[in-house]
Amino acid sequence: MFVLGIDVSKDKLDCYISSEVEEKPKRSRQVQIENSSDGFEKLASKLSQKGLSIQSLTVVLEPTNTYHQELIYWLHAQKAMICLANPKDTYHFAKSLGRDSKTDRLDCFALAQFGLTRKLHFWQPPSKNIRKLDALVRQRARIIQNRQREVSRLGSLPAAEKKWIGPYIQKSIDLFRKQEEKIDAEIEALIAHDKELKATNKRLQTIPTVGKVIASYLIVLFSSRDFQNGEQAAAFCGLIPKEYQSGSSIKGKARITKRGPGKLRAALRMGVTAIEVVKTPSFLTEYYNRLIAAGKAKTCALCALARKIIVIAFAMWRDKTEYSFS
Repeated sequence: MFVLGIDVSKDKLDCYISSEVEEKPKRSRQVQIENSSDGFEKLASKLSQKGLSIQSLTVVLEPTNTYHQELIYWLHAQKAMICLANPKDTYHFAKSLGRDSKTDRLDCFALAQFGLTRKLHFWQPPSKNIRKLDALVRQRARIIQNRQREVSRLGSLPAAEKKWIGPYIQKSIDLFRKQEEKIDAEIEALIAHDKELKATNKRLQTIPTVGKVIASYLIVLFSSRDFQNGEQAAAFCGLIPKEYQSGSSIKGKARITKRGPGKLRAALRMGVTAIEVVKTPSFLTEYYNRLIAAGKAKTCALCALARKIIVIAFAMWRDKTEYSFS
């Protein structure tokens, strides 16, 4: 098996081709190209010179904000097997190689070795509507973040400065609020005009504390990843506990891993916080109350509740069933 490790940056791609476990990178197996369509074709040409084709490769790279997007769709069109590796996993893997230095060339080598020695989960492109929904949901989160930042800035201004520049900041807040309303309408329209998305969205919102925002996040999450069960989805979202314990002297406090999409975790956390004020009894409120009665801290109980919602939501999404817990 040939593995192509690619370290992605805005302007360039550092690539390393390997078919065996190696201790040190070899310069003859390294390729640097531009992160552009012309660069992709140049990569295909260089691989061809080595007697390889894109479709014969397993490609391992770390997802970036947006810089990897054009590349992975081009690779998929060439029928390559693509693994979007978790940066935290590859970071610790690189450390295990005894590597102290960090360069783009060493990073692509580590990614290739990661692909040769680890069990990989392969990426499949989402549908056009899921891709659009993902982009809209992410942009909505940015708009809200910017609006909240401006609100905080306005609130922290001294009285004199608030009089001078407060109106300008307020205009920015109003603009962000209008953009939020507009993008909410576009998300609703996108879901309403897709029969499958509409049905899934309706089912997910029957779960207590799950509203339209969390439902959108969950649809994108489940549609973009090849999870086998809800436990895998919860682990990807960083909602499983990690323990820190050794012998009898070291017994650290268990915490969640916080891996995966932070925006979804934040949305879930806000949603499950409402469970305390929900008056209607349900399976989730009873589950939360049992955790509190058992002596669990409020934060711990809320995280466990968020994890439970992910597990339930995945089962409903996979089996296309309604929420039926009493």
